[in-house]
Amino acid sequence: MSVPASLSREDKRALLAELISSGAAPFPLSQGQQSLWFMDRVRREASVAYNMPFAWTIRGTVDPGALRRAFAWLMARHPILRTTYAYVRGTPVQRVSRAAEPDLVIADPASPQELADLLAEAAGRPFDLATGPVFRVVLARRPDAPPVLLWVTHHIAIDGWSLFLMLDELGRAYTAYLHGREPDLPAPEAGYADFVAWQAAMLAGPWGDRLADHWREALHDPPPPLALPLDRPRPADRSFRGACHAFRLDAELTAKVEELAARHDTTVYTTLLAAFQVLLGRAAGQREFLLGTWTSGRSRPEFAGVAGYFVNPVVVRTDLSGEPGFSQLLARTRSVVLDALEHQDYPFPLLVERLGVRRDPSRSPLFDVAFTLRASQRGEITRSESGETASPLGAPSEGERGMLLHLGELVLATYPLEQQTVRFDVEMELISSDGELSGLLRYSTDLFDAETIAWLAQGYRGILEEVTAEPDRPVGTLSWRPRDNVPRAVPLAGATGTGPVTAPAELVGTVTGIWGNVLGLEPGEIAPDDDFFSLGGHSLAAVQVAMELQAALGVEVSISDVFHHLTPAELAGMLATPADAGPVPLPRTPGQDLPLSYAQESLWILHQLAPHSLAYSAPHAFHLEGELDVPALEWALGQVVARHEPLRTTYAATRRGPVQRIAEPAPLRLPVVDTADPVRAVLEEYGRPFDLSRPPIRPVLFRVAPDDHVLLFLVHHIAFDGWSTAVFWRELCAFYRSRTTGGPVPAALAVQYADHVVWERERLSGERLSTLAAHWRERLDGADRTRFPTDLPRPRRPLFQGAQHVFDLPVDVRALCEATGATAHMVHLAAFQIWQARRTGAWDLVTGSVVSGRTRPQTADLIGHFVNALPVRTDLTGAATFSDAVAVVRRGLLDAYEHQELPLTLLSAELGLGRDKPFGLLFTLHDRRLLESADDVLPGVAMRRMSVPLGTAQFDLALEVTDLGDSARAVLEYDTALFLPQTVAAMAEELRRLVIELVAGPDLPLRR
Repeated sequence: MSVPASLSREDKRALLAELISSGAAPFPLSQGQQSLWFMDRVRREASVAYNMPFAWTIRGTVDPGALRRAFAWLMARHPILRTTYAYVRGTPVQRVSRAAEPDLVIADPASPQELADLLAEAAGRPFDLATGPVFRVVLARRPDAPPVLLWVTHHIAIDGWSLFLMLDELGRAYTAYLHGREPDLPAPEAGYADFVAWQAAMLAGPWGDRLADHWREALHDPPPPLALPLDRPRPADRSFRGACHAFRLDAELTAKVEELAARHDTTVYTTLLAAFQVLLGRAAGQREFLLGTWTSGRSRPEFAGVAGYFVNPVVVRTDLSGEPGFSQLLARTRSVVLDALEHQDYPFPLLVERLGVRRDPSRSPLFDVAFTLRASQRGEITRSESGETASPLGAPSEGERGMLLHLGELVLATYPLEQQTVRFDVEMELISSDGELSGLLRYSTDLFDAETIAWLAQGYRGILEEVTAEPDRPVGTLSWRPRDNVPRAVPLAGATGTGPVTAPAELVGTVTGIWGNVLGLEPGEIAPDDDFFSLGGHSLAAVQVAMELQAALGVEVSISDVFHHLTPAELAGMLATPADAGPVPLPRTPGQDLPLSYAQESLWILHQLAPHSLAYSAPHAFHLEGELDVPALEWALGQVVARHEPLRTTYAATRRGPVQRIAEPAPLRLPVVDTADPVRAVLEEYGRPFDLSRPPIRPVLFRVAPDDHVLLFLVHHIAFDGWSTAVFWRELCAFYRSRTTGGPVPAALAVQYADHVVWERERLSGERLSTLAAHWRERLDGADRTRFPTDLPRPRRPLFQGAQHVFDLPVDVRALCEATGATAHMVHLAAFQIWQARRTGAWDLVTGSVVSGRTRPQTADLIGHFVNALPVRTDLTGAATFSDAVAVVRRGLLDAYEHQELPLTLLSAELGLGRDKPFGLLFTLHDRRLLESADDVLPGVAMRRMSVPLGTAQFDLALEVTDLGDSARAVLEYDTALFLPQTVAAMAEELRRLVIELVAGPDLPLRR
């Protein structure tokens, strides 16, 4: 939609606001929002630390209907409450929904513990920023006590200022609805989109340049990080788990602080901050360090009435050098604070990026300790030097008396919640109320014991007593001293002193190339030891690097991996050697009884139940035209079989259960059979079932003419999977070329499939198994188990009889993948699940998704049964568009990838499903570019793969999509005992039309 040039600036602004509020136009994120969006993208537990839960007891009789209508009105008034966040063309954007209902739950907990559990779950549950909503409300009614109201919002949508703004408006709306009226408040003068536009313009102009220059100078040559004495080693990653210690500064001490501030022509805030600096410097034994404090981010008056994420941290540089008296330090701190306030408009995330700060996942950038002061009344808050209003959390204690607010005719009293998360090592919050100061010291439980924090709080009180009594006394002579029994330096947890892993040069080159592509640099400009952020990397670039590495290498790469390994050499080393190095070669004797993998065990049992079934026989047929060297082909086949133990393994039953026995390599004979009808010959050979007491392979060469052959390699699934097909053909071609033209042969294998089996069984035991099983139980709890509707009644036992319907998908999903930050797998799976949802009416569903199961680099070149099917649960109830659905599927699939080590058969057992599966429909995506190579050819021979109609089905319905780049080929395999061919043909056409529609209009409504 274009905007006519004749419109005035005001008209254009009004039209833009209307488009945004109606959901028609996505717009960028503010700098602060980008930081929180990125945190959510990197680690969900980090995002939970930015949940803002507020709880109150309600004094008075609450009307739930009026309360719900008031929240709905508030959502309509403030677009930020109905905003979701997407990744479009490499950039995060926000979209405002046209309308949305508040997520308000009314509950009746039966006991105090049930109430505590209810509030803790709602406060600590992650938000899905892609689908929303980004706030939730719980009204908990109690029979013998006042009700409790909990309001939880993600920080990306509001800050403390916004909360009190909206509480005031909510109270007015509640009162109006209570008396049968509509709320009558003037519309806000501006919206959050106006702030985003103003911020972008300001940063691009001369004031933005001056701000950048100022902070670059102010933070030039920064001091080392603050080294507070820790009770435990600092972990390599922050867990964001926290607790809170509450304390009080009585009226007498508070009055002394106010008097001291007035005498030195400064504020109470600056005085309290200076005392906190003394505490930190004495505890850490440092004279210079950085700490953070908060500004409102609303330096322009038109944004005072706008709800949104405005708050901005600023860095305060502390200088205790020269043995200053507290009065002298107060003057220094006052100057630094005023300077910071004058330059508060420069966004902290952009400052971190522009300074090229090296990211350390164990710390916050630039500072680990923060300070804030707020007043208990909103009017005082707006005048406060600290613009941040943190959540009033913390266990009840002498220091937390709470504060009273009015919600219309209701009175709200702070209800204490247990502190669950924390964003910094230590965060001091002071609350001014009724002539006293209450203190909250939030702290990381990864680092500190409660006793240490109580000691710091006591020390803070003592320092204030001394400096108010003797303000000119040098701070280095104060009587408070650090405890001698607290360790002053603790190494990082997990530090072993071992050197870095040396990655293959090819892998380092791949990483370097991707960095260059993302950062706009030539590969020659990037050295293996160059730092990502020193080269100009930033948060969004890290997202792109992770995505491109994942696509290029076919392995899971997280944004956290990029942050943990900041040079190409380090990142390549991580990719080459995971934390668990995986299987290692084990000594064994020929014919030794070896265990089966969990997946093999399941296939072996199915074979015993139906020994004549062809469901797990896999025919691989290749049409070969040209001058074929048959002896060379036979030799090459023998080399592949000798190289891969599963191809010469037999299976037997013993008292201890099924075992596998690996035969010694022996010459292989390739039968050559003349035929005029190769298709019929292939089907006849395929129709002979396997006997697993004999090797699980049967190669046959059918000769149609001297220069026309069909190679059939028939193998049982117990020894082979789809990935193995590519390995088999690649190595067969290599050995054939070696025999005929003298080319190189594949390098020796480091491990074998049996080594993987032993490693898998050792790994999937004890705590690891319990953790994985618990995750999947929680993930799948309450999932809709409704079966997909069928044409025919389901037989008592599966017959595994099936057929296939092949069709084309004339869509190119590459642009959509780039726009949504997803892979082709995610896009096609999302379309498949939407199709299921429309067919069944169930929008919270579980679909099986096939993964290679090769989670360790050593397994990439092995033939064997590694493949696994993951249950991907996707709740599409909140997805308004296909782009939203892709974001939900992306999150669900990444979660499944992270927990993919549990084989499906073991997962079903842990869920109590027996041999049943947690899903009925299966999805597979093949990328032809990853499976084919220019080297996979036989010299002088043209090869094409033959399609063999299998006549079997392992699932009710299975969709297999092969991504061809600008289009895709799909196969819908179905159980003929359940579906009629004409139904499946109609399904395929329905699915084809849906995929075309969704890809063409990813932002159109899903439910029309």
